[in-house]
Amino acid sequence: MTHTIFTIGLRELKNSIGNHYLLGMTFLLAMLASALVMLGDTPFGSASASPLSMQITSLSSLSIFFIPLMALFMSYDAIVGEYEQGSLLLILSYPVKRYQFILGKFFSNWLSLSIAIIFGYGSIFSLLFLNEENINIELINAYLTLIGTSILLGGVFIAIAYLISTLVNKRSMAIIYCIAVWLFFIIFFDMLLLIILVNESVYLISADTLNNLLLLNPVDIFRIVSIGEQGNNLLPLQAIANISTISSFASIVALLTWISLPLGLSIYLFKKKVL
Repeated sequence: MTHTIFTIGLRELKNSIGNHYLLGMTFLLAMLASALVMLGDTPFGSASASPLSMQITSLSSLSIFFIPLMALFMSYDAIVGEYEQGSLLLILSYPVKRYQFILGKFFSNWLSLSIAIIFGYGSIFSLLFLNEENINIELINAYLTLIGTSILLGGVFIAIAYLISTLVNKRSMAIIYCIAVWLFFIIFFDMLLLIILVNESVYLISADTLNNLLLLNPVDIFRIVSIGEQGNNLLPLQAIANISTISSFASIVALLTWISLPLGLSIYLFKKKVL
């Protein structure tokens, strides 16, 4: 079983390297992250924010907008693309179980995105080492937390893309649904949450209710755990950061759950799918 998953994953990883997805994602993420860090040295208006808070908040915003987009882009055709090309039936004609096929491709896509995140954000350290006085334990922990949670966030949206790719029969439909998912979680969910919070009936929402609402959006979970105390005063949704009582451990478990549920559902539906 493990050998089959590894073989499928290795095939997918070679494709990512061959079509330059991996190199392109790493380069683009490194350029954007480095630019944000260098811009972080400029004055932040009249706000008394530390450079570390500004850097972590800026890079977290980059992760929120860019990493889900990369994850959806590289995974939207994982199943439906193979089906349209006619290679899916050929692969499944070998002694390959359907769950092995999905797991092999999923972990390969997740590994590719994780490599891009590690090397993309790792390039920041080369800038920081040029000014060694900025290196401290707090900075290292903040960046390691950012990298780790960004990898989990990428895994969430890869799993969602696999679920979409299993449900549809055309690539064009997969693209439309992935764009809709990105818009909902990145933009519309927080807009709706802000409308609720600024409404006159806001007193009806308890801290527990707010926590439950935040757990419905992996992006908000990522925002809270990745920024933490470094950037609460810079968060667009400062009220949420101040009211929320979700712990870092609970946030990590929630992100892992967000990975497991769509992936498990895609495996179940793929087993039932008539090809």
